[in-house]
Amino acid sequence: MRKVIDVSDYNGHIDWKKVKESGMEGAILKIVRKDLNPDKQFESNWAGCRSAGIPVEGVYNYSYAAAESKAIYDAKRVLSVLAGRKAKVWLDVEDPIQKGLGKGLIDMIRAYQKIIENAGLEFGVYTGLSFYNSYIKPYAPSAICNFWVARYPSGKKMTASSEPPADKKPMIKHKLEGWQYSSAGQIPGIRGNVDLNIWYENQTGAVSGETVYGGLDYSPVFDAEYYLDRYRDLKVAFGNNVPALFHHFIVHGMSEGRQAADMFNVLAYKARYSDLQKAFGENLPLYYQHYIRFGINEGRNAL
Repeated sequence: MRKVIDVSDYNGHIDWKKVKESGMEGAILKIVRKDLNPDKQFESNWAGCRSAGIPVEGVYNYSYAAAESKAIYDAKRVLSVLAGRKAKVWLDVEDPIQKGLGKGLIDMIRAYQKIIENAGLEFGVYTGLSFYNSYIKPYAPSAICNFWVARYPSGKKMTASSEPPADKKPMIKHKLEGWQYSSAGQIPGIRGNVDLNIWYENQTGAVSGETVYGGLDYSPVFDAEYYLDRYRDLKVAFGNNVPALFHHFIVHGMSEGRQAADMFNVLAYKARYSDLQKAFGENLPLYYQHYIRFGINEGRNAL
């Protein structure tokens, strides 16, 4: 676990060296405003984090989208502002306009997600626990990503060393990557309040071990020896280089529909379940991820 702050123009100019000295171990930066112009402090915050040696855990986009077309437009704008820089993109869904969308909210999230992931970046959703329970939880199997959730057990001022009560940690159906536990943080280098978070994952984009990527363990659908034996082109290209094989699987193999474990065939899984076809269409990586997160526990047949 690590302590992370999230910031925007609201926090003004930040002395990132002092933030680093306070013990903060990462930051998430607001990237665009409502008008989709860059947040006024985004470039300064990005440069400040890099200079101070603070990992940028991601960027966030407070969403006003209520339709897929708007979500797609917004996602492309975020990529434009990033201009080739690598960062996990968090879509902030909590605006009142999004409360009456039903499953349309999930479709909108997935449309945004597709643009981000097709650009080679990781994607996640930020929201409050109440919003999650009311508007996302009913469609949980169709939302395939990690979540960053706000729940404030206390409104009092908190410092870098303050710890929220463990029993107030949000309980959700998805992988909880981060818990925003306070909006009243007091951190040296920042005037006024700042949001405080506990981060549960390794540094964004890191591969941990041989089968973990972005906080998700792919071992139910990836076996390096099986993958190598099944595909001659991979044996020629990578030999017994397991990290290279797993990287190929994440970046290319899933999208190509390759089978990397004897108990999971993505094309069979797709063909067998019409509800998944309706939810994911031709986006094959989402079928792998659904099986890991939900399909195994639901007893679904993947052969």
